[in-house]
Amino acid sequence: MPVQFKRLLQPLQIKSVRLKSRVVKLAQDSLYPDDASVNERTKDFYEELALGGAALIIVESTMTDYPAALSGKDGKYLRIDDDKYIPGFADMVKAMHQHHCAVFLQLGHVGPSNPAHITGVQPIAASSLSGDQKPQEKDAVARALTIPEIETIVTKWSKGVERAKRAGFDGVEIHGGHGYLINSFLSRAYNKRQDEYGPQSFQSRAKFAIDILNAARKLVGPDFVIGIRFNGTEYGLKEGMTSEETQEFAKIFEAVGYDYINVTGFGYGPSSLHLLLLPEQIRYPEPEGAAIPLAKMVKWPGVLVPPAAAIKKVVSIPVVALGSLDAERGERILREGWADLIGYGRALLADPELSKKVTEGRPEDIRPCMHCIQCLGCYDNQIPVVCQVNATLGREREFRIKSAEKKKKVLVVGAGPAGMEAARIAATRGHNVSLYDKEQKLGGLLPMAALVKGCNVEELPLLIAYFKTQLDKLGVKVNLGKEVNRSLVEELKPDVVILANGGSYATPEIKGINNNKVVSSKVIYSRLRSYLRFFSINFLRRLTNFYLPLGKTIVIIGGGIQGCQLAEFLSKRGRKVTIVESTDMLAPEMVSTTRTYLLRWLRLKGVTMLTDVKYEEITDKGITITTKDGKRQTIEAEHIIPALSLKPNNELFKALKEKVPEIYQIGDCKEPRLIIDAIADGAFVGRKI
Repeated sequence: MPVQFKRLLQPLQIKSVRLKSRVVKLAQDSLYPDDASVNERTKDFYEELALGGAALIIVESTMTDYPAALSGKDGKYLRIDDDKYIPGFADMVKAMHQHHCAVFLQLGHVGPSNPAHITGVQPIAASSLSGDQKPQEKDAVARALTIPEIETIVTKWSKGVERAKRAGFDGVEIHGGHGYLINSFLSRAYNKRQDEYGPQSFQSRAKFAIDILNAARKLVGPDFVIGIRFNGTEYGLKEGMTSEETQEFAKIFEAVGYDYINVTGFGYGPSSLHLLLLPEQIRYPEPEGAAIPLAKMVKWPGVLVPPAAAIKKVVSIPVVALGSLDAERGERILREGWADLIGYGRALLADPELSKKVTEGRPEDIRPCMHCIQCLGCYDNQIPVVCQVNATLGREREFRIKSAEKKKKVLVVGAGPAGMEAARIAATRGHNVSLYDKEQKLGGLLPMAALVKGCNVEELPLLIAYFKTQLDKLGVKVNLGKEVNRSLVEELKPDVVILANGGSYATPEIKGINNNKVVSSKVIYSRLRSYLRFFSINFLRRLTNFYLPLGKTIVIIGGGIQGCQLAEFLSKRGRKVTIVESTDMLAPEMVSTTRTYLLRWLRLKGVTMLTDVKYEEITDKGITITTKDGKRQTIEAEHIIPALSLKPNNELFKALKEKVPEIYQIGDCKEPRLIIDAIADGAFVGRKI
């Protein structure tokens, strides 16, 4: 056992269930089911997690009260309100148990958070709240439950627990957190009842959760593990639960027979507190208001850890801590005695083998989560969850790595994310791989992106470091500072060429584009790359706060992700920025949550954002446009920066396509898109050759 992770790898007993370590995979909706039941894709996903070494996997929230508990598109969320769902769960649990992990099923009910605009169902809650009374403005008006309805839901929930036991699960977790149904009874911000379920005492507020446990125990007996998840603190609400209140609830839940407590948290209101379940996101673009002190806790000990530590002080049953944690922080939390188990969500989507790699003493091989929330962005569009850095997610069977039948000499051109992933996969399969890039460092445009976006949230340098480690370990021959051309390829004589040499810079066709006021992206990137040869990304980013060779007034041509993130970078450095965009939408490529907060921040900082414009002319004064209202105006600026998407780069492909047996184009040189697309391209081609 690696001493570095001695506590994280220590076994733990919960009743008859023995956990081989303290690593818990938290419940997260996958949106992989097709008809609300376990299908092959769902099964493959969970079996891969089990194979990766997690001690306990809590399967995603499953409905016992359909359709009231539905949290999105019908069929994409699991159900266990009927015996017909048991065989699918049983098959999945059996496959997971083969890999020596415990498996619990989370049973949830979204209650007042039911998205009525998707489900067509009126939400239900402890009380009916409307207007300013609603803790979450986005929620539809909920209907208050009657006591007979509460009793019916309790019965349905208990039957779900019994079905889970019959399906072979080792335990269940009752979801009582977030803005969901049980929480609407626990929290005085929701609960305005005047009966025995009302807010007059801790016991009456907890009665609904207690009733569920008692009803379930009658069906499954005293030995089956039943845990509860609830908010350790509620932020941004006048009558939200405090840490002192949740300590009282924890003592009650232990006394009535819950077997463990999974401590989550929740934030409300228009500020970034709403992002508390994604703790690092409250730092982007900048922490604000009540989130400022919490932002200081993101790196250590974790925003949601102190409430868990407070609960741990008053109970003897196991406590789970969570919230954007990694293996190192998990170990420290356990050593401090703040929790008994460490819950991982996105970290295990990024690398299902996190636990296995920790156990084997190779934490440097853990693929880091970028906190890009691409996975959570899938919920906005109700599509199966994907991961920026793990192209295998949700495609485990299709993307399983197999040794190459014929070992080939592979030349990869370009050390951006597409090229590095292609080289990594090809080498893993046994090919003889060489990687070339004309720049002096790995990463392609990743260092540039990190410089502009910063590393407070999305730590792209960690991704570069991960790839460097893997390429070194796999024996990939990395050649930096050397440009590939046809003569070099003829000299090397590869069997396969994978072109990942990046896109070409796009120049907008605007009269006066060659004016001295215009600073092209190519020039900016060229200068920054030269500096990055000598300085770290973080040092250079700090340096730009004091020196930046750009005027005080800047117009950015292009309001895509590049333009909006550049506007943030420049605005933070005291520039007055205007974005002009020819389409009707800014940053459509961004995850909607991130986009919403970035655009709001830009408006607050005085950034002018104009859409649906026509570019007319660039002059010594600035840029002349026609607005969507048909008005012609000139925006004065000291500098004008085109920040457009790259365009495909086919020159090397055309020069080589008749010269080598196999050739592929991936990443921006084929079709400029996002990091997630580049890595997916590399993952696919690396498996294909």
